[in-house]
Amino acid sequence: MVDVEYSFSSPVSFDLQSSFSPRNRVLPDVFSKLFMIKGKVSAGQDMGVYPKGWVSYHTGGGLSCGERVTFFVLNVYPVRFDSEVNTLFFVENVTVKVKYREPDYLPAGKSIYNLLILAPSRFCSALEPLVEHKNLHGVKTRLVSLDEVYDQMFWYGRDEAEKIKYFIKHAVEHWGIKHVLLVGGMEGQTGKWLLPVRYSHVVPFDVQEYNEPRFISDLYYADIYDGAGSLSSWDSNNNGVFAEWNETVKDEMDLYPDVYLGRLPCRNLGEVKTMVKKIIVYENSAFSEDWFNNFLVVGGDSYNDSEHFNEGELIGEAAIQRMPGFNPVRVYASKQDINRRTVNKVFNKGCGFAYFCGHGSPMSWNTHFPPNGSEWCTGYELKDMLLLHNGRKLPVVVVGGCHNAQFDVTLLNIITGLKEEGLSYFRVKPPFGSFWYGEWSPECWAWYLTSKKDGGAVATVANTGLGTHGEGDTDDNGVPDYLEILDGWLELRFFQFYGLEHVNVLGEIHGETLTGYLNRFLGNMERMDVKMVQQWELFGDPSLRVGGYS
Repeated sequence: MVDVEYSFSSPVSFDLQSSFSPRNRVLPDVFSKLFMIKGKVSAGQDMGVYPKGWVSYHTGGGLSCGERVTFFVLNVYPVRFDSEVNTLFFVENVTVKVKYREPDYLPAGKSIYNLLILAPSRFCSALEPLVEHKNLHGVKTRLVSLDEVYDQMFWYGRDEAEKIKYFIKHAVEHWGIKHVLLVGGMEGQTGKWLLPVRYSHVVPFDVQEYNEPRFISDLYYADIYDGAGSLSSWDSNNNGVFAEWNETVKDEMDLYPDVYLGRLPCRNLGEVKTMVKKIIVYENSAFSEDWFNNFLVVGGDSYNDSEHFNEGELIGEAAIQRMPGFNPVRVYASKQDINRRTVNKVFNKGCGFAYFCGHGSPMSWNTHFPPNGSEWCTGYELKDMLLLHNGRKLPVVVVGGCHNAQFDVTLLNIITGLKEEGLSYFRVKPPFGSFWYGEWSPECWAWYLTSKKDGGAVATVANTGLGTHGEGDTDDNGVPDYLEILDGWLELRFFQFYGLEHVNVLGEIHGETLTGYLNRFLGNMERMDVKMVQQWELFGDPSLRVGGYS
């Protein structure tokens, strides 16, 4: 992109007789029976003129339906509001002129491989059956050990994570790679990484209920190029702190996925063997099975909001509408308690998809009974998954909630918490002790479900950080914002891709959902929108054929 110029007609003003605020209300999806959840508004929008200009735009480099493109997203605002004088301004027309230049170089057009698998050397032999299986189904696959990655990228990258990113860039440019599977998480409970992570430091301090200093983002590995074709480093000021955005610093981040990426955060060889078996069995056996047509939907009254929306059940119904041909099996708090028995009963019969929308932590998921959205259900926790025995009937699971995919948890965090906070670690009054955030779980909720032997899920999409949905109905269109922005938009768009647009490759559903979100929202509640896409993690094979091979 070379230049963008615009002009507009003379603004017409209209003085309002009553006050007006163009703010969104948002609520966190954190679960703890100790916490009181309060909504927050996106601050700063009632200071001066909103939006800031008549025109805004951004560019990005990424995949669109498998093709490498440069995105140009243009937003035109014919109406703006000045809160200081309580006045609306209108323009009748806006003219925009865009100048661009064709790129001098494009990454490899011919695909030598479809799927790149990166893993520690100790896992490679256990992954060979998966490579063979993928090749048999026409998914040309290359397995590369991290030792080879670090050796080839010796002169590139400041740390191991950046070397991996440079290697993925190399694979894109020389092999035409579009799908990347990372295998490896923490090594047991040690806190050491088998395959490193990158933490984001995007802090929406003006919106979220509490601030997270950092959260895991595997989008770092998928976002290779910016809109100009240069490396998207996520550290534009070169201070060694990646994806930094606070009151004083903002790193440049493209965010658009250049590869469809997923991770299996296996902590040991046993989990690798389990996941290889599950993926192979699923792709070979799920096609045309009756159980696959079941769609488990779990939800309740997420928030005690002034409009008294039953958010979790409303969004559940919206998801069902986007999945025609499926048999919806509702586990709703308006009808029954949500607990181990009511969830496992459906899970064990088999379902192609499952959708949980409510509140989460690394070790649990829950929601409220209607109508007041304040009384907790029993919920669904790690220990409840021990009685899952759905065998080969493995769903793809989407989770709305906080921290369900926070895969840096370890039992050692109890010791760390006691050292840092003393007995205040267990404090049950504000400010609450860190014990109650569940970061001492042996594994996070989403990965425990996915890696479960002889059952569970074949893949799970969930948040590594603090999830957030909208509250109220800001645009007065009769549809709760819970369904239309933030996590709600992502979750429904995921189901729309499969159910209505018939995209059946898991990583493409996930990646195109992220791209669609950036095209639709980036520049609105920008810091929050950046966090939404960065923390939306795929635990699974991005080349997975959803529903199996015929």
